Amino acid sequence: MNCRWVILFFTFSAISMEAQISISAGFVEDTVVIGNNATFRLSLEIDEGVEILAIPTFFIDSIYSALQSYKMQADTSQPVQPVLADLEWVSKGGFEDANGDGVFTSDEMSWEISTIGSKRLLQNAFTLKLWDPGPIVLLYPPVLYSYLGNQEQWVREEQFEIFVAPPQGVPIERDSLQIAPIKSIREEVANLSDFLIVFIVLGLLIVSSLIYFTYIKFFKKSGNELVEVESETIIPAHEIALKKLNDLKLQKLWQHGDIKMYQSELTHIIREYLEARYEIPALESTTNEVIRALKKGLLQDGDVISVQRILQVADLVKFAKATPEENIHEAFMDEAVEFVERTKIETEINNGLD
Repeated sequence: MNCRWVILFFTFSAISMEAQISISAGFVEDTVVIGNNATFRLSLEIDEGVEILAIPTFFIDSIYSALQSYKMQADTSQPVQPVLADLEWVSKGGFEDANGDGVFTSDEMSWEISTIGSKRLLQNAFTLKLWDPGPIVLLYPPVLYSYLGNQEQWVREEQFEIFVAPPQGVPIERDSLQIAPIKSIREEVANLSDFLIVFIVLGLLIVSSLIYFTYIKFFKKSGNELVEVESETIIPAHEIALKKLNDLKLQKLWQHGDIKMYQSELTHIIREYLEARYEIPALESTTNEVIRALKKGLLQDGDVISVQRILQVADLVKFAKATPEENIHEAFMDEAVEFVERTKIETEINNGLD
């Protein structure tokens, strides 16, 4: 008889331990239009006696874009390495990492609290704007809590998703991009081939120096004077961009069905102009990196949004095989020309007049 009571006690204890805490998280919306507010809720259902101690902040800093991840994947045979999405935080609800230590502690978490029977329901809502079209994923947070004097950690190795709708008129299939599970980073041991470019550069510098000094020495010996080469005429960045935009327009690529080539050329011209005009590495950077650089006071908000829209649509055409509406191509050409004209550096002509 005593044995049966012992078995029943341990069975009840096991059930109680499993029922201590239940955590769910997810976006309120299945789909949100790019640039609009998206909200996800974190909900904890806890037993009496459970105290939430801490939640690491990395889960809100680990929001990944399927589109950007796919773009950065050179070898499609390997798992996709996730790339952070371009986003802006509107509100983190009642959470605030006041000391910046990467952890929301109990005194930094203010919950919406309600009661369900003998349990308490803790909730917090986070609001953000997402700027990458396609699927966006977010990891479940690990939660540190105490129960009957013991510290436990709740971990769920899953992710939840929201679909960010692209700009109006640019359809994209929901399943055309999917983000792979997150893999740990593998470190590769350095070898001699990794430093080959360094040796090549050093060799070129040495050879160039020898040629230069030999050339100088020869001219001094022969009594000839070096003749200064007239400086090359520098064509302003906006003139180059406007000419290339006009040439692209005359090619009528999208009218002949070559949409991908048209969008690629259009965005290349814009990136080239941005690099020359604002001295940012726009040609080698992702769309996210370019936009982040432009937001640092280089452009007005309206111009940033204009550039972002053009670059993102081109990304969708190139990487997600999207098919924009026909009127977008001409509209983007006009928008690109207006942007260059609006942001060009005016050159002053000195006529010798006071």
